[in-house]
Amino acid sequence: MNNEMKNSEPIITSLSHVVGQRRAVNVLRTALDAYWHDRSRSGGEGAFPHLLMCGPGGTGKTLLTELIAKELCTECHVELAQNIGNIGQIQGLLMMLEPEHILLIDEIHELSETIQVSLYRAIEERKLFLGGNRKPVNLPPFTLIGATTDEYLLTTSMRDRFKILLRLEHYSNDEMLLLISQRAVRLGWEIDLKSMGELAYRSRGVPRLAVRLLDSAKRVASSKGSDVIEQAHVDEMLVMEGFDSLGFDPVEQRYLRLLKEHQGPIRLNVIATTLGLPKQTIEMFERDFIRLGLITKGDKGRSLTPMGIEHLGGIHA
Repeated sequence: MNNEMKNSEPIITSLSHVVGQRRAVNVLRTALDAYWHDRSRSGGEGAFPHLLMCGPGGTGKTLLTELIAKELCTECHVELAQNIGNIGQIQGLLMMLEPEHILLIDEIHELSETIQVSLYRAIEERKLFLGGNRKPVNLPPFTLIGATTDEYLLTTSMRDRFKILLRLEHYSNDEMLLLISQRAVRLGWEIDLKSMGELAYRSRGVPRLAVRLLDSAKRVASSKGSDVIEQAHVDEMLVMEGFDSLGFDPVEQRYLRLLKEHQGPIRLNVIATTLGLPKQTIEMFERDFIRLGLITKGDKGRSLTPMGIEHLGGIHA
């Protein structure tokens, strides 16, 4: 497996141990069982069906890809769509694949339409058309996994080439508690229940954020010479790193304050210029603001809701 998929911490090794995403895991387990059943009956070879994973950032797309590779006993190659700027690059990635390998393209909706056309032709015909009078290059059976936060930003033709669709969701508070507890156990860390509850609440249903907060709290505990993460360590970490009551960091809080100061709808390009951030970055963290009812988006721009204004009462400038 490529370095991109490796991690210094212990990882989950079975779908049965995955916390949350019950529907997606059931779909995936069924697909894997069907694949091995059909393969055993035919006695042949072949790659797992192409798969598209959709869902908010940090909810487990990379983890599930790791587990698919383990279940299939195969290699996984990972690439960010932003790093694929032309057809030659996608062709190079496809030509390096061995039979039954997996290619994960993260944020696949960022691929240009021209590259998507080249990619779905490769999926459909298992051939690369290099142009000119050169013969097409035959590709081995392989699995493409696309990961995206918005499936509808893909072209319809690209989206329709995927045989399996997994839609991931934000985690419930109980699932977040279990995830934090399991991670602490795997790493040999002790944490009290109240601290876990605080971290789970501020993680907003996003495992990646929960992991970040837990790791930060552990550093504070260790700096105090403690082997147990307690509420005081969590509180100090939150103040030190500037997280608010919903787990929003200082940059996200600046966004909300900007909307309050503007006292009316404000357009995305104005927000991006004022904050000095790419529009794509802002659109990513806006989704949590919308999901939690803190902002609205309209033709004239973004505005705070009454809930957003109430939340800002707890943020110190």
